[in-house]
Amino acid sequence: MASVRPILLALVLCDSVIREQGTNKLSLIGTFNGIFGSSFPMVHHSLCVYIAITEGRGRAQCKLRMTYLDTNAVIVELPGQIDFGGPTNVGEMVFQWNQVRFEQPGVYAFEFWVNNELLGSRKLVAQKMEKPPSA
Repeated sequence: MASVRPILLALVLCDSVIREQGTNKLSLIGTFNGIFGSSFPMVHHSLCVYIAITEGRGRAQCKLRMTYLDTNAVIVELPGQIDFGGPTNVGEMVFQWNQVRFEQPGVYAFEFWVNNELLGSRKLVAQKMEKPPSA
């Protein structure tokens, strides 16, 4: 029997994630697609990646990988594990880390892998903030 490939429903970058007591609902705070720094290397104080995935079976190993696309260098790789509970369930995961270092401006990718298979990715542009012209 052929294995079923899980489907990545969401991969969202944000500043923080809050889980509501009682309902267990998640709120994504401060979503973004790019960051600005006055100089590089720069450190982003807090970064969360929200993942929603479905069509999985059983328990699977996963990872979130951040790469610098100009060189394909892996900046960080965070391991995880997801328990799907069944093919119609939607599994949610949050990867969070503080003090994320961006060595240089450019395009970075956040890749989500399950059982060593890339399910999806999204790009983040790190830009140098230009000073406004003086009057």
